[in-house]
Amino acid sequence: MKALLEEAQNPQTPPERLRALAARPEAEIRRAVAANPNTPEAVLWRLAVHFPEAVLGNPVLDLFLLVNANWLAELPGYARLRLLGSPEASSHFLRWAVREGDYGAVLSVLRNPQAPLELVEALTDHALPGVAEAARLHVGFESEPLEAALGWCEADMDYLELRQMVLLGMTPAWLAPRLALEPDPGLRLALLEQADLPKAVLEAFLLDEEETVRKAARQHPATPHQTLNWVERLEAGLPVEMPLETLVQATPWVRALVARHPQTPPSLLERLTTDDDWRVRIAAAGNPGLPVAWLETLAQDGDREVRQAVAANPRCPAGLLERLLADESEEVRQAAAQNPALPSQMRRFLEQLQSHDPRLSPQELQRLAALGAHTRRLALAHPHAPVQFLHRYHTDPDWLARLAVARHPHTPAATLAAMAADTDPDVRQAVAVHPFTPPESLQALAHDEQPDVRAQVAQNAQTPLPVVLQLAQDDHWRVRQAVAARPSTPVEVLYQLAQDPDRDVRQAVADHPRVPEGALRLLLEGLEPQVEMGLVEFFRRAKLAEPLPPALLDRLAQGNEWARRLAAQHPLTPFHTQSVLAQDPDWRVRQALASNPGVNRDLLFLLSQDPDADVRRAVLMHPQVTAEILGRLANDDPQDIRLRVAEHPLTPVPALHRLLADPDEQVRQAAQAHPRAPADLVAQYRRAEALDPGLEGRFLQQLAQQGVWGRTLAAQNPATPPSTLQDLLFDGEWTVRQALARNPALGPEMLAILAQDADRDVRQAVAQHPQTPQATLGVLLRDTDENVRLAALQNPHLDPQTLAVYRARLALAASRSPFALNRAVALAGPHIPAQELSKVRHWAAPEWLVRYAVAQNPNTPATVLERLAQDGNRLVRNRAVERLRSRAGGS
Repeated sequence: MKALLEEAQNPQTPPERLRALAARPEAEIRRAVAANPNTPEAVLWRLAVHFPEAVLGNPVLDLFLLVNANWLAELPGYARLRLLGSPEASSHFLRWAVREGDYGAVLSVLRNPQAPLELVEALTDHALPGVAEAARLHVGFESEPLEAALGWCEADMDYLELRQMVLLGMTPAWLAPRLALEPDPGLRLALLEQADLPKAVLEAFLLDEEETVRKAARQHPATPHQTLNWVERLEAGLPVEMPLETLVQATPWVRALVARHPQTPPSLLERLTTDDDWRVRIAAAGNPGLPVAWLETLAQDGDREVRQAVAANPRCPAGLLERLLADESEEVRQAAAQNPALPSQMRRFLEQLQSHDPRLSPQELQRLAALGAHTRRLALAHPHAPVQFLHRYHTDPDWLARLAVARHPHTPAATLAAMAADTDPDVRQAVAVHPFTPPESLQALAHDEQPDVRAQVAQNAQTPLPVVLQLAQDDHWRVRQAVAARPSTPVEVLYQLAQDPDRDVRQAVADHPRVPEGALRLLLEGLEPQVEMGLVEFFRRAKLAEPLPPALLDRLAQGNEWARRLAAQHPLTPFHTQSVLAQDPDWRVRQALASNPGVNRDLLFLLSQDPDADVRRAVLMHPQVTAEILGRLANDDPQDIRLRVAEHPLTPVPALHRLLADPDEQVRQAAQAHPRAPADLVAQYRRAEALDPGLEGRFLQQLAQQGVWGRTLAAQNPATPPSTLQDLLFDGEWTVRQALARNPALGPEMLAILAQDADRDVRQAVAQHPQTPQATLGVLLRDTDENVRLAALQNPHLDPQTLAVYRARLALAASRSPFALNRAVALAGPHIPAQELSKVRHWAAPEWLVRYAVAQNPNTPATVLERLAQDGNRLVRNRAVERLRSRAGGS
């Protein structure tokens, strides 16, 4: 040993030999290697973890700095953090870490008891809360008590893992107030499972933001009855002894109670009207004691419900209510109209305005328009609005008000001309179609960038013919379609548009009341030689489904898609032609055939299997639809088809049976209400939905043969025969398997199989099942999904031995978590062995809360406590000193 130590201390010892000595178990030898200037750099950094003072005293560090000015930044993170926390670290090193280091490096500086006070003091105002709090707790300053420090302690966490530790009773009482501050409601509910919660935590939970947490706190046996009574009085608006001013820093739920309370003084109410939370402002707006001036302010709030509360406030002045009658929100307007404080005359004016009552005078219309945007729009839409009144608002900032002007039948041409350049396309559309719009404005609008505006110009009967001819050449099909639909479009233009590449434009030509024969000749593609009656008469008869020779209908069915649609919808089209059209590539042709009252029933059944949903919808609406077709469509997708089948009077009972188990609730309800649905069958389905264990196995077997919903009902019913449950065990739908895992009658063997299911929700249901075997629960406690593990952990039938093993494993895993709060909870508990607590990564962690937890643990070895008694954090140091004294006194 002596020879090895001398060799480790000798600066002439070769680097490779020093590398070997660094692996020796003797601490003195490794410390000597750490101080040897000939030790390889990589070895030095590994040794820095356990011997930081020796490494910092090694003269080779000066050489490293000379050779590489950036060597501090290139240090491995584990070595840098350990060296920064050492009292031997130079002030140069510490200042560099504060200036250039990361979050962990700065926290390590604050762990150092020898950190310069001016450096620490500067960090008390650091932008990162975790750094600032660690600086305030440094031994160089007077420290806050633990309770206060926990209140502003910054720490990251893994909520699911924390919940598990809390549910297992692994949370020390001193950490409960810190955990209670976390925003995760699941964590707070888990805390309320503990019997020994501090009084302050229970009182805080009574005022929690989450209703579920407040309810659980009310039911906790240790909740102080006096506090509970005080909270109930606060909720009921009854007098309370505590000054309400003390609650304005509480949760939004509490502040809303204060804002609503009749005893809240006006000065406090005024403060709450500017609260960041909309719920608090709503409560203040509804308080009858709120001064009128603040009602005026809240009436302009950006939140609709706040303004609605103002409108419903019985103290809201009449003038403000009149303005709220014009609010953008209908709910606000209704609240104002229903407020008893609204003058009856104004209520009558409003009713007259909404009903376009001609008795409203121009002066009354003007008064209503001045109230706000909504009433102004109504006033401008009034049929007796004066011309001057309309012109006054043609540049109103509200585009809906301008739209009302543009749509008004009495708006003069001059006003419309001015509005032709409006920034809103909807306003320009209204101008474009108005009969009073001047020709020159219509010509300008014919060049509008919006095709819908140009289409409206094309539809305007006052549009000059040259403009119409120009629009017939427009690039957009919708504009050309509008020209084709225009009653006065010249014949030559219709002829031109009959050759348009767009089918909707050609259809508009065909539908034109004055469609020329020349255009029909193009549309009907060579039918003219076979039509003795003339194409115009032939087309008229075809559209009106009047009798036509079968040969002509056959020829029509060979034309373009437009002609084929005419043939498909004609009731006298021969069967062989219908058969061809039923296979047409154009879905609209097949849809027309499905709507044909004379379509063959066999073809109707064929079309009920069409890939296009619109074709199947047409079949469903056909007057000759059969029960067989309805039965087939009962399995259709989308949902609206099944809903129509469920509502159809001819739907057969077997189809209704399937629809009663439809996955869509609306479809199921329609099937239950169907007059042909057997009452006993409907009753059985309702019993199945209620999980009635008295159902017959035969019915449940039938249910298991239905769709997803039926199989789900069968899977979760305890009366379902075991053979049927076995069949559902490998169902393709995870929801069915999840329902099966919730079946109270499911045996251990099936639960064990479902515990290996690929779906997380299925395994979670198994973890919650009261009959899940202990071995299976043990497997689920090791599941890859944390929610599954949490569910298994909460299973009341989990045996103590399995629980103890899991608790120890969880404590060890959490102690190595990347999240500081998880590590603190784990390291503070008695489930962590002394060997683990002795590890450097715990007692030298950058986060003070983790080190405090180690100092608090009853299993922490004295050697570790002695180190922590020199910690740079006052709370950590004091706790370690107290523990050492306690042990010394006990011995």
